[in-house]
Amino acid sequence: MAIRIVYSVGKGGVGKTTCAAAVAVHASRTLRVLVVSLDPAHNLGDVLATRLSDKPQEIASHLWASEVDMEAAITRYLDDSSQRLKQMYSYLKVINIEGYLDALKLSPGIEEYATLQAMEELLRAAEGRYDIVVFDTPPTGLMLRVLALPRVSLLWGEHLTRLRREILDKRRTVENIQGERRFVLEGKEFRLATEERDDKVMQELNEYVSRMRSLSALQSDATRSRVMPVMNPDRLSLFETKRAFATIGKLGMSIGPVIVNKVGMKLTDERTVGEIETELRCPVRTLPFMDVEPVGLEAIEGVERRLDFESWIPENHL
Repeated sequence: MAIRIVYSVGKGGVGKTTCAAAVAVHASRTLRVLVVSLDPAHNLGDVLATRLSDKPQEIASHLWASEVDMEAAITRYLDDSSQRLKQMYSYLKVINIEGYLDALKLSPGIEEYATLQAMEELLRAAEGRYDIVVFDTPPTGLMLRVLALPRVSLLWGEHLTRLRREILDKRRTVENIQGERRFVLEGKEFRLATEERDDKVMQELNEYVSRMRSLSALQSDATRSRVMPVMNPDRLSLFETKRAFATIGKLGMSIGPVIVNKVGMKLTDERTVGEIETELRCPVRTLPFMDVEPVGLEAIEGVERRLDFESWIPENHL
């Protein structure tokens, strides 16, 4: 069966890492599960009381866990971008590729694209090895931008593909009039491609569009992908969750019931939970405030017993 995904989403400090671990424990009773932290804060290892790394580590029967080194992921993303640019535009010495890459390191969006690439790599590696991947995600703002990237990038990729075809058409027109154009640079002969099959840029664009189309389809497939919103019973959490719902809804992603965590810390919490359900127009599930923070697999199993996490398993909830 194709890989399935659960995204544990929420602002910092609401308990999304604990909930990610708990849904992973629940799913591991019947499925092979990988729970992964994409959050630079890396609380997953602390919650599981296990030292984690990029390499998945088996921590229980049918349950593996890992933490992505986001600094290394950003470096890898920039290195990959550098190599692709050099391969595609090796004949253009007028472009200062190294200078461009230095600027790229400081550009907005690099963390988002690096996170997306890390997710892609994980999902490709997980296919066939695990049945479901649970992502413990960065805080809401960053994660929403990451989730939107496949669809946004697909639109841009399709547009750039059309522009590249126009360039190749114009090259063919010039070649038909002037003949094939070749030139030598640093002792190496180059020919400007006029057909898609010979054009490295078009090959890269087609591959990128295909990847983004597949990822967009995966995210919007309710049988394979599910968002698990986690929040606290306060107004700020509610406002942020409402904004998240708006974005996730536009992306066509399936959203499970909202987990309202740490209920009972204040006398007004019960009233607030009712307001949350009314304003979000979505089922709400609650977890009580715990005097002792759950740490370790046994404690997480205790959280899992307090709430039926089946609602957030893609396909199973349909």
